[in-house]
Amino acid sequence: MNAEATSVRTARRAGAAMPGPWSAPPWDAAVRVAKRLVLLPLRMLATPLGRRVAAATVLSIALLAMVSSLYDHADGPAAASTRALRATPAAAVAAGTAGSPATPLAAERPEDAATAWYARQKRVSVDRVRALQQQRVSATVTRVMVLAEVAPSEMPTAFVTVRRDGAGWKVP
Repeated sequence: MNAEATSVRTARRAGAAMPGPWSAPPWDAAVRVAKRLVLLPLRMLATPLGRRVAAATVLSIALLAMVSSLYDHADGPAAASTRALRATPAAAVAAGTAGSPATPLAAERPEDAATAWYARQKRVSVDRVRALQQQRVSATVTRVMVLAEVAPSEMPTAFVTVRRDGAGWKVP
């Protein structure tokens, strides 16, 4: 007896399908596994725990999308710089550009005074300066951290101390 006949005889006794052109294709098992994996989420939804997990997943994705949207559409520096420009009258801007030292005018908010002062120091427009944070030292003194975009690769920051007097906020 040869080796082929022995393998066929043992395959018949074990109840397994005999190899050859009449047996099932080998990819049937892979299809069955893929089908089970695809149907697994649907089976999970049939259980209370699966529904809770699905609800938590949907809620997490919704919150992630909302926060991402808020970060994508954040307020730019234009809003703060516009307030700073409104706080500085046109006469003071004209006097400052004419070459004569202009007396610093009081602003309504400490960040407006700090951004206007730092813009003059760095010789950039006020809309290229942002107030990043504030630290209140006392009732009349506040330190404001400002950032100026001088060039795309040059963005210096500084702490500017502003004081409140009767007219408003000024850099001493």
